[in-house]
Amino acid sequence: MTANNTDYRPSGRFGPITGRHVLAGFVLFFGIVFAVNGYMVYGALSTFDGIETEGAYQKGRAYNHLLERMEEQRALGWRTAIDASPLPGDGHRTRLTVDFRDAEGKPIHDLSVHGTFWRPVAAGADQDAMLREVSPGTYEAEFGLAHAGNWLVRIAAEGRNGETFVQEQRIVLRD
Repeated sequence: MTANNTDYRPSGRFGPITGRHVLAGFVLFFGIVFAVNGYMVYGALSTFDGIETEGAYQKGRAYNHLLERMEEQRALGWRTAIDASPLPGDGHRTRLTVDFRDAEGKPIHDLSVHGTFWRPVAAGADQDAMLREVSPGTYEAEFGLAHAGNWLVRIAAEGRNGETFVQEQRIVLRD
């Protein structure tokens, strides 16, 4: 008759698995999960610039249309030079000057140009105005800005034949 050995103990390199091994496995597993989550939260918060977009879902769905408009604008070959310079005197009066050139470098006449100064992180200080042509291809307007600092300038122009051109540029105005 053979005896049954009911006292099974796995023999191996690490010996039998005990409660301490199971506890160490759980602590190690959840430690890795918490470390990865912490890294992802840090990455998300450190790259968030604080700007919120109205209608982000709708703008995301219309992204292909935006790409088509950008390609149409690129095909125009227009180039711009945007300059914002402070005016002497009280306050933060600023002159916005935009020079429009076609693909051959010739000035572009008779555009309807709209300019906007807006703050990326503060609401209520935005300014907009129509720019007037002061010399061939050069358009200007004066803005009474609330304060110096970081501004985004957005230029939207429409040509005689319905061509559209939009450009944004970051401007830092100093006191």
